[in-house]
Amino acid sequence: MKVLFRGFIASIGVIAFCAMASLPAANAAEQSDLSSSPDTITLTDFQAASTVIGQPNFSSASPNQGMGATPAADTIAGPYGAAAVSSGGVLYVSDYSNQRVLGFDSVPSSNDASAGFVLGQPNLTSSGKGTAANEFGGPQSVVLYKSKMIVADFYNNRVMIWKNVPTSTQVPADTVVGQSGFGNRVSTCTQAGMSAPETATVGGAKLIVPDSSNSRVLIFNKIPTKNGAKANIVLGQPNFTSCTENQGGAPSAKNVGYPSAAWSDGKRLVVVDSDDNRVMIWTKFPTKNFQPANIVLGQPNLTSGVVNNNGSGSSGSPSAKNLSYPYDGVFSNGTQLFVVDQGNNRVLIWNHFPTTSFTAADDVLGQTNMACGVENNDGSGCTEGSPSANNLDHPTGVFHFKNNLIVTDGGNNRYLIY
Repeated sequence: MKVLFRGFIASIGVIAFCAMASLPAANAAEQSDLSSSPDTITLTDFQAASTVIGQPNFSSASPNQGMGATPAADTIAGPYGAAAVSSGGVLYVSDYSNQRVLGFDSVPSSNDASAGFVLGQPNLTSSGKGTAANEFGGPQSVVLYKSKMIVADFYNNRVMIWKNVPTSTQVPADTVVGQSGFGNRVSTCTQAGMSAPETATVGGAKLIVPDSSNSRVLIFNKIPTKNGAKANIVLGQPNFTSCTENQGGAPSAKNVGYPSAAWSDGKRLVVVDSDDNRVMIWTKFPTKNFQPANIVLGQPNLTSGVVNNNGSGSSGSPSAKNLSYPYDGVFSNGTQLFVVDQGNNRVLIWNHFPTTSFTAADDVLGQTNMACGVENNDGSGCTEGSPSANNLDHPTGVFHFKNNLIVTDGGNNRYLIY
């Protein structure tokens, strides 16, 4: 498993990896309205992105554009999770290894755009970890819901909540979940604790947190307004004090290995289970602990978990039906479903929300066809090459906004806009 997985707990993170290699549709905040949105996006296999954020061009991939540990207003180092766009058109992206979230006054239409403000740092050239309300240890995924902003802070074992979406530099969060208060980063397996949450989402006004290293998904019946709030429902575990991967056994409809992303419209719930190479779907939103999922993608059944399942329970080559470590990225506009298949260096697109297990995806980004899974596909078939507008290297997030799909391309330290 490549070090790109699981959020770079080590401070060198993406930099070390790259040195070795390298509103029609509702916004992220308003996912509870997505089921009623008629808007979809038309994409084709191996489509080229139109704009890149974090790099000067499509052929560059160095963290911080080769400036080492020194960030700038136009650089990225180790992005994780989905971007988000406010109702006013402000774009927010996570910049994990620089311990910050960048804010762009609008969605860029040209390469190498500079952010207008930053969260987690006092200015656009600073980096460094912290546990205060205006600092991050390692932010992943930005979620907007009505007036609120929510960020999963992986390294600090917490989720931070702003009651008003910030539009200026280093605005402190108002509420923290997963910790009793700001200034703490303890990892715990309790009803109020968390351990390395990769992402968060909102569905039907409920806060949903894949509590990744605790092998569970926490559901809060409303977005907390007080520090240290307790979850109301847990999935993947029978209770709030059990945190064993797959309950110490094999995958099932009830348990999870390493949940890294979720999406919901308040009626359905989708959870990415990275270690079991699958995406689990609850066709009705769960109302009790340990409730089983109904549908699975990437596997022929809910008891399988192998990489690139060939349909008979053994590992094979990439296909339109299977997955290899799907990670940090899942999104739906109510009709289409987008899943980041990180181990296969691609994003899979289902043009109609799946209703049966092992449904084949319709389109793929990052690869020339469904049988390829190489890093930075060179376009000649299934051969690894250099970064381009068409390919991906271990993507980590996806978000649909209006007629744009924004893909977080972690290994290439960039965001791609299609």
